[in-house]
Amino acid sequence: MEKDISRSAECKTEWTEEQVIQEVGYEFPYHYLDLRCDEYRLMLHVDYISRLRVVKDLLKPFEGQRVLDAGCGDGRFCYELKNENIEIVGVDYSERALGFARAFSPEIDFSVQDLTDIKIADPFDAVVFIETLEHIAPADIPGVLCGLHEVLKPGGKLIVTVPSVNIPLSSKHYQHFTRESLSAVLGKYFGVAEIMGHSKIRNVSLLTRVFYWRLRFVANWLYPFRKRKFVAALYERLNEFYYANLVKGEPCDCYGLIAVCIKK
Repeated sequence: MEKDISRSAECKTEWTEEQVIQEVGYEFPYHYLDLRCDEYRLMLHVDYISRLRVVKDLLKPFEGQRVLDAGCGDGRFCYELKNENIEIVGVDYSERALGFARAFSPEIDFSVQDLTDIKIADPFDAVVFIETLEHIAPADIPGVLCGLHEVLKPGGKLIVTVPSVNIPLSSKHYQHFTRESLSAVLGKYFGVAEIMGHSKIRNVSLLTRVFYWRLRFVANWLYPFRKRKFVAALYERLNEFYYANLVKGEPCDCYGLIAVCIKK
């Protein structure tokens, strides 16, 4: 793949092939599809939306705290926070992705930044690092985590989400994680308070698996009739069941991991 995508002046380092693959994906703001399409809102993005909700809950209470979304991409999580009592700042290496972020949330401060040297004067109460660590070359992780440590207030919170080794490695990712490997990486720079699993796929009862996946199959087949009341009710029941039974689990049983860390 040719690296013919221009970079902003603020980020002068060469892109890796993994970064180029991610950049090509930002030809369209795909993280926002659920806002306009019922199929994404009710089915295809349920896992993604639920992950954002879990992270958002971990930031509460919203009391005017200052939060950095590091590696914010197209700014979807910032969009979820913009109406809360919170000051949110977004940084990313991709000017293309930040163009979408600014379009959806023009009131938020977004800038192209190198995560190893974030140039923001005032420290943050919390930093969120959502589905970003897996995009960073292992050799660069120490510099990035030191950079995030630097911009946090003493006792500040870092929330990290990553894919688990339970799913195949993507071409745009360097690695996926176990609870132990994630704790080892983060524990060198932060106190790891908790690592939880997100999107449970193992140790699920047979009844739950049969009920959920059969119901999801039926819902997918009925998608053209989603405006009818009984089909809309089916979708709502499906999502209620997912949130009640499959959003969280033990890290070894899930598609994703969510870590809560404290600045030492």
